[in-house]
Amino acid sequence: MKFKKYFILVSAVLLMLCMGCSDGKKAEQPAASAQNSDENSEIVVWGEVLYNDEYQISIDFPAAVTGIYVTAGDSVNKGSKLITLSTEDYLNDIKKLKAQADCAKAALSSNNEGAMEAEINTLKKQISTKTTELKQGSNPDLKMLRTSLNQAEKDVMNAKGDLQKYQMLFSSGAISQSELDKYSDVLDQMKNAKSDAEDKIVKAREALQEELDGLNTNLKYKEVTLYQQEDSAQMALADLDIKSSKMQKNYLSGNSIISNLNHGIVKEISVVNGSVLGAQYAPQKVITLIDADSIYVSAEVPEEFITQISPNSEVLVIPTADKDLKIKGQVIQIANQAIEKDGDRIVKVQIKLDDPDRILKPGYTADVHFRKDQSNP
Repeated sequence: MKFKKYFILVSAVLLMLCMGCSDGKKAEQPAASAQNSDENSEIVVWGEVLYNDEYQISIDFPAAVTGIYVTAGDSVNKGSKLITLSTEDYLNDIKKLKAQADCAKAALSSNNEGAMEAEINTLKKQISTKTTELKQGSNPDLKMLRTSLNQAEKDVMNAKGDLQKYQMLFSSGAISQSELDKYSDVLDQMKNAKSDAEDKIVKAREALQEELDGLNTNLKYKEVTLYQQEDSAQMALADLDIKSSKMQKNYLSGNSIISNLNHGIVKEISVVNGSVLGAQYAPQKVITLIDADSIYVSAEVPEEFITQISPNSEVLVIPTADKDLKIKGQVIQIANQAIEKDGDRIVKVQIKLDDPDRILKPGYTADVHFRKDQSNP
């Protein structure tokens, strides 16, 4: 098997014993080291620093960006100021809306209860249908996209099979490298088609959820109007509540967007100074934060060594950026499947770090040292 990113160290000092045969004094120390190395043999593999959680902060009310205080890659803590907004116009709209609601309370009129009840019943049926479609995937668009994804998955499997066959032909000299590359390109195209199909399903489900959210919001509004018998006043109050709640977020403090994570990393800033946000109250992504507390190392362990690793295995992570550092870790997950990478079979092992100084960042690489589990020789 080809090992490009990992290797195993077992009794490496045996080589030193051979080299030390010419010097009796020097040969004694390697003999002891060889015994220690055998008892404490390690599996050393390549690992990458990843993370589980990221958070997108969006603004869904009219505002303008007046200041940006961070850049991509910055570390932030809970409450750190990220971006400032101009919200005066929106706050004035809320004040006007409150005045309208107060005026409407003085002139309440009775509602047409029969018509309103019919609308509420219709909305409830629509919500029930949409909820079922979302949970069971029975929406026509979702079913069609699922069919496309199933076909794309079959195409990927077929393309993999073809590539393996033609790799054998290439190895025997029956076909040229350029002919083999064609089948590799076909596999890449099939993988891209599968990824596109998956993305479309995600977007379709999001669109269906947004539609369902809209129906629920409309239902709530209708019920408030009907059951409280305060038509004009309650519509204004509902609107006031919705608009006011838009500024009551854990990532907003006055006119500032702040970090809502205890420890975060700025992944992406989607606005610039002067950007106008919340047109037509549509949510607009402003900034994306990585939850630094969700950072872990994904180690790629060759299939033949995976039985030597367990959740109790001792782990040391040595960053590529600083070979003198040794960071302790703990195995928190061993994948229940092997995957193919660079012609080898590997198993992903997830490691939680004991890294209070937060030295390792997303995207870093490292050598991961596992103490060999002696119970599984």
